[in-house]
Amino acid sequence: MTDEIGSAPRTTVVLDRDGTLLDFYEMFHRFVLDLHRQEGVTPPPREEILGFGYWSAITSGALHIGSVRVRDRVDEVAHRYMAHGTLYPGVVPMLSALSGAGVRLALVSSWVGTESTVALLERYAVRECFGPVLTRDDLAARDAQVPDADCKTTLARRALDGLGHAPDHRLYVVGDTPSDIALGRRLGAVVVGVRTGNGGGLPPEGTPEGPDVVLHSAADLGELILGADRAV
Repeated sequence: MTDEIGSAPRTTVVLDRDGTLLDFYEMFHRFVLDLHRQEGVTPPPREEILGFGYWSAITSGALHIGSVRVRDRVDEVAHRYMAHGTLYPGVVPMLSALSGAGVRLALVSSWVGTESTVALLERYAVRECFGPVLTRDDLAARDAQVPDADCKTTLARRALDGLGHAPDHRLYVVGDTPSDIALGRRLGAVVVGVRTGNGGGLPPEGTPEGPDVVLHSAADLGELILGADRAV
């Protein structure tokens, strides 16, 4: 199977959003500060707010700010604060290079925020680089609480169908968390880890629990993928 621009196999890339393409720290920090302000509580230092322990306290339901259990409000970050999010340096030219070379791209997130994500991509003029853009918002109501890896698997398979991906096409899954690695293994993809976001805690590449390849950031993805296509 060949693509329109040469003899290389068709290539598909499924990209995670938060911590992979999107630097969400500023939007999350603003959300936390706003909650403290609304509740009349003094916030902790920025370093504490952005630490893994703080996020774990939110997801476990243990963290309260005043009368608010933060887990009950945290989806507001993706729905209401995306305007404060930024794509990591080098991501925009990487997406343009891959799309321009005929690589098919999908964005899949196990968190919410499809509409706000599309608006973010439009703000950076890269929405046209992607086919499907799917988040937990796009799951059926009965599946709303499934684990992250299962959520991503369902959405990624839907995205691959939408892109016309076939078993003989090359497939990459790119992300910064263990759920991204699990997704890549389930799909039989080349799993690419990035050190942005939560990627600093990923297992080393080549280990059973780790990705096949680790990049400093998603900005390096173009060289990896287009180089592999040229080598075919």
